[in-house]
Amino acid sequence: MARAPQAPPNSTDESQAQIAHLEQRIGALEALQEVALVFSSEFQLERLLALILSSAVDVMKASAGSLLLYDGTTKELVFQVVQGGGGKALRQKRIRSDEGIAGWVFSRGQPVIVHDTGMDSRHLLRIDEALRFHTAAMVAAPLIYKGKPIGVIEIINKKSGEQFVEDDQDLLMAFAAQAAVVIENARLFQQVVSERDRLLVVEEEVRRELARELHDGPSQILAAIIMGLKFLKQVIARQPERTETELAELERLAAQALHQVRNMLFDLRPVALETQGLRAALEIYVERLRASEDVKLHLDVQLLKTRWSPKVEAALFSIIQEAVGNAKKHAQPKNIWITAQPQDDQIALSVRDDGRGFDLAHVEESYAQRGNLGLLNMKERAEIANATLDINSKPGKGTLVTLTVPMRQPTRRSARVFSSNQ
Repeated sequence: MARAPQAPPNSTDESQAQIAHLEQRIGALEALQEVALVFSSEFQLERLLALILSSAVDVMKASAGSLLLYDGTTKELVFQVVQGGGGKALRQKRIRSDEGIAGWVFSRGQPVIVHDTGMDSRHLLRIDEALRFHTAAMVAAPLIYKGKPIGVIEIINKKSGEQFVEDDQDLLMAFAAQAAVVIENARLFQQVVSERDRLLVVEEEVRRELARELHDGPSQILAAIIMGLKFLKQVIARQPERTETELAELERLAAQALHQVRNMLFDLRPVALETQGLRAALEIYVERLRASEDVKLHLDVQLLKTRWSPKVEAALFSIIQEAVGNAKKHAQPKNIWITAQPQDDQIALSVRDDGRGFDLAHVEESYAQRGNLGLLNMKERAEIANATLDINSKPGKGTLVTLTVPMRQPTRRSARVFSSNQ
C-alpha cells in the first residue's frame, strides 16, 4: 500500500517564521509611514532631530542610538541627539568626519552592520569607556540629501539581544532617506526664519537711524524757522529795518533743511544711480557730502565706465555708503578717499580714510553684544554683486575697504573678508 507523501521536517515552523518576519516587516514599514507624516509637520530642528532618533530606535526595537550631523566648517561630525546608554554626556561631542564607525559610514556614504563592536577596529572604544556603556552591536546609515552626505544615524543593541540583519539595515536606510529630506527642509525653514528676523532687525535699525537724522537735522531747523517767524512778527512791528536781515536768516535755515532732506532722500533712493549709473551717483553723493561735512572727501572715479545691473550697482553703492558712514561715525578722519581702478577684467572700488582704525576680528566677534550689523550688511551686499570684499584696518592706521568687482558678472560667489595688521 502506497504511503502518502509527508511534509518536509519543520516546514510549518519555517512558514510561521516567514509569516512572523513579514508581519514584523509590514509593521515596521507602517510605523515608518506614520513617522514620516509626523516629520513633515515639524520644522523646529532640535525637536525634529530628537523625534527622528526616538522613532528610529523604537522602530528598530533597539536600546540606544545617536544622530550625528556634519559641520562643514570644522569637517567634523557632531552628536546632535543621543538616546539611551547614558548618552546625554555625548551630546555636542565632535569626531573627525572619517573617524569611528560613524565616520566610515559618512565618508563612504554606505550603511554598515557591526555584529561585535569589540572586534571592529573602527569602533571608538573611548566613548564607551567614558559613558560606561557597552556597545555590543550596531547598524548605521548615512543621511544623504541630493547625493551629499549630511550626517549619520546609528542604532545600537537590539533589546532582544539578537543581531542586526540585512532587513534592519534596509529599514534604517529607508528611514535615513526620509530623515535627510525633512532635516534639510527644517534647516531651510530655520534659515528663512533667521533671515526674516535679521531683515526685521536691519529695518528697525534703519528706522532708528532715519528718526535720529530727522530729529537732529531737519526737525531742529524747522523748529528754528518757526521760532524765527514768530520773532519776525515782532521785528516787523518794532524794528522794521531788521526785517531783511531776519528774512535772509530764515531763508538760509530753510535752504539748509531742504539740503538735508534731499540728502536723506538721495541716501534712501538715489535716482541718479538708476538713471545714470554708479559713477554719476558717486559724484552726486560726494558733492552733497562736501557741502555739509567737515571731513575732506576725495573722489577719483574717472576710469569707472562699466555699467552693471541695477541690483549690482545698488549693492556696490550701498557698500560705499556704509564704508563712508562708518568712517565718519567711528573713525574721526580728516580725509576720505573714494577711488575706482580697472584691473584686467575687474574693477577695484575702494574707500580709504586716515582715521583711527579698528580691530576687525574684535568687531566681528562682538556683533551679538553690540547689535551692529554694518560689516555683515557689507558682506552680504558684496555677495549680491559677486564681488570680493577686503577690509584692512589697524588701530591708529586708518581703514581701507576694497571691492573687487568683475566687469562681466559671473555665477554668484561668496564674498571673502580679510583683515590685515600690515
